[in-house]
This record gives sequence, structure tokens and C-alpha cells, in this order.
Amino acid sequence: MKIGILGGTGRMGRGLARGYAAVGHEVFLGSRSAQRASDAASEMDGEVSGGSLAEAAEFGELVVLAVPFGDAVATVESVQDSLAGKIVIDITNPFGAVPPGQVAGIENNCKAAASARWVAAYKTTFWKTLDEPRGHDGQALDVFVCSEDAEAKAVVMELITATGFRAIDCGGFDNARTLDLMVPLMIELDNRHQTDARSSWKFLS
Repeated sequence: MKIGILGGTGRMGRGLARGYAAVGHEVFLGSRSAQRASDAASEMDGEVSGGSLAEAAEFGELVVLAVPFGDAVATVESVQDSLAGKIVIDITNPFGAVPPGQVAGIENNCKAAASARWVAAYKTTFWKTLDEPRGHDGQALDVFVCSEDAEAKAVVMELITATGFRAIDCGGFDNARTLDLMVPLMIELDNRHQTDARSSWKFLS
């Protein structure tokens, strides 16, 4: 699969790119600085290239939105025509920029490209775990996934699983609101217990 990453030169974007490329996907890093993206891509193994945000959106059969939440809507609006009908994985975290407990970040961002197929994922995934998707106990770390599109969600969950994580179906966008609120607590706990951004929420059943 061809995967475009909007914000591909950030820590999350690069980490996801490495994981996707390692399991055989073609990846395109998109950045406001095409040269920076190209340079970052040249340092990676696998089929990874880089360029502008527009090129990444056009390239990807699936597109990852990995820019800061405050830049998300403007970024999506600038490439919305290229996102029509495509799966968009929204990994952004609002950190209180939307009313807590009322509207999820993805509910805000998806309005900028209503014809795309939106999936929230990696919300509670620290960047340092992307290269090490298993905890100290050997269990795969969990990635919580929310979408109103069951087929798109299944594709994303399969992609997550292929890279070594365990994908957890968390229902629709209403539950993405809860995931958004889990992130500040996760960061506080990480700092409190000094786990060096390698902690993860775990669903036990």
C-alpha cells in the first residue's frame, strides 16, 4: 500500500514511516519543507521518499495526519481534494484545544475533508514506542482505534497489527473523545513514574 504522511518529518511521522516501510509499504513523507522531508526519507530503509504536503496527500492510498492539532484543519483544507475517498488516520491530540469531554479532535478535523474516510488511532502511543511495539513483559502494546467507517477501521487495524502492535476497536468518534482526554493523564503518569515516554495504556480482558 502507498502511505502518505502529512507531517512526516516529526517524531511520530518518522516513527510510523519506519514501521510501515519495514513491513513492505511505500511511504511518502510530506512536510512544509519538501527538502527536509526528502532528507529525512533518505535516511530511512525501505521504499521511503519525501516532498511537499500536497505530494504526500496525492501519493497516499492511505494518508496519516501527523501535524500538530493546531495546524490540522489548515493542512487538511490545503490538500482536501486529494483526500476524497481515502482513509485518513488522525493521530493528532488537542490537549484541551476543544471542549474536554464534548468534541473529539477528529470530529473537528474531519469537517475539513468530509469526503475522506476518517479513523482516529495512535492517540495514546508515545513516539519512543514506535520502534519497540512490545512492553518489558513481551506483550504487544495497544493502539486504540475509533471510526464511524467499519471498513476503514478494519484496514487501519490490520496495518497496526502488521507493525507489531495490538489494535483495539474502540467504536466510533464519541469514544475518541475519551481517548483525547486520556493523553494528558498518560503524560502526567509518565512523568510521575519516570518511564521515559515508553508507557502505554493496556486493555485487559
